[in-house]
Amino acid sequence: MKNFFSQKLFWGGLLAIIVVVSIFMVGFMGSIVNPEPKDLPVAIVVEDKGVEMPNHTLNFGETVKETLITNKDIPFKWSVLKDKDEAMNGMNNRSYYAAIIIPENTSQNIAALLQSSPGQPQVEVIINEGMNYTAANTIGQIANQIGLEMNTQVQNIMFSQLEAQSVSLPADKIKQVINPLKIEKQVINDVDSHTANGNTPVLFTQILWLSVFICSLILFITLKKTTNSQISLTSIASQVIGGILFLLVIVTSIMLFADYILDVNIPNKEITFLFLLLSGFTFFLLQNTLFNWIGVIAAPFILLMFLFSIPVLNLPVEFLPDLTKDWLYSWIPLKFSVEGLRGIFFFDNHNIGESLNILVYIGIGSLILMTLSIFKKQIKKEKQIEITNSN
Repeated sequence: MKNFFSQKLFWGGLLAIIVVVSIFMVGFMGSIVNPEPKDLPVAIVVEDKGVEMPNHTLNFGETVKETLITNKDIPFKWSVLKDKDEAMNGMNNRSYYAAIIIPENTSQNIAALLQSSPGQPQVEVIINEGMNYTAANTIGQIANQIGLEMNTQVQNIMFSQLEAQSVSLPADKIKQVINPLKIEKQVINDVDSHTANGNTPVLFTQILWLSVFICSLILFITLKKTTNSQISLTSIASQVIGGILFLLVIVTSIMLFADYILDVNIPNKEITFLFLLLSGFTFFLLQNTLFNWIGVIAAPFILLMFLFSIPVLNLPVEFLPDLTKDWLYSWIPLKFSVEGLRGIFFFDNHNIGESLNILVYIGIGSLILMTLSIFKKQIKKEKQIEITNSN
C-alpha cells in the first residue's frame, strides 16, 4: 500500500482532477449560477404632444421617459427613438429586445379622463420574442411592473385634477381611477411551438458541432493511417472531400430527424439546410486545422468548447458575467451559427448576412491554415537539424 500511494502518478492525477473539476465548475456553472439581466437594450418612443392644463402643461410621455431612463433599478439600456417605425426596424435587425411606444394623444386622453366620454389613454409595449425567449419573458415581467407604475402616475394626475377642482369622484368614474391607463402588449417575431422555447438554433448548432467533431476525428485518423502522417495537398483535398460527404449525411440526418421524428417547426427547410451545411463546413475546417497542426491532443479543446457553449449560448448575452462575455462568448464560433439560425427561424431570414460573412471568413482562414499544415513536418525536420548541429 505504501508503494501505491508513493507513486507520482497518483498524486499528479489527484492534482489534475482538481484542475479539471475547477475548469468544469467555472465553465458550466460560472455563467448560470446567478444569471442577472443587465443593460438589456430596449427602445422608447415618445410621440406624445402634451396638453395645456389650467395651471400647467401636461406631457405624460416626457415624464415617463425621464422616470424610466433615470431609474437605475430597471436593467434596461434605453435608446430614445423618434418614431415607431424606427423602433420596429431596430427590433427586426435584432438591436432591441422590446420597445415602449407612447402615442401622441396620450396626455390629451389623460386630461379628458374625468369628462363624460373620454378616450382611454394607452401605451404600447412591443416585445421582440424571437431575439431571445428568456429575455422576452423577463422583459414582459418587468414591463408589467412598469405598467403598474405608469397607472399610478396617471392616478396621481387624476387626483390632482380632482383636488384642484374641489369636486368629488362620481361612482361611474371609480373604475377609470383604478385602471386609467391601458397597456397594449404586442409580440413580434414570435417563437412558434415545437421550437424548444426558441432554443432550436442553439440545439441544432451544438448537435452539428459535436457531429462534425466525430467526423473530423475519423477523417484525421484515416489521414494519418493512409499517409503515414506525411500530410500533402492531395491528402488535404481527400480530407476536405471526405468532410463534405460526411457533412451532407450529418445535415440531412439532422433535418430529417427533426422534421419527421421530433416534429420541429422549421420555417424554411431549404435555407436552414444550406445554412447548416455552411456552418458545419466551417466547423469542419476549423477542427481539422487544429487536428492537422497539433494532432489528437486537439480533441479535448474541441470538446471543451462544445461543453462550455451549452450554458453560454442558452442565455441572453446580457445575462452573462462580464468575464464570460469577454473571454468566451466574444470569440466562440458557435454563436455565429446560432445567430444565423435565429434569423432564419424567427426573423424570416432577415439580417443573417453578418453571421454568414463571419462564418465564411472563419472557414477561409481555417482552410488556409489547414493547407499550410503540409509544412509542419518540414519545420520539425529543420528544428531537429538545428538541434543536431548545435550539439
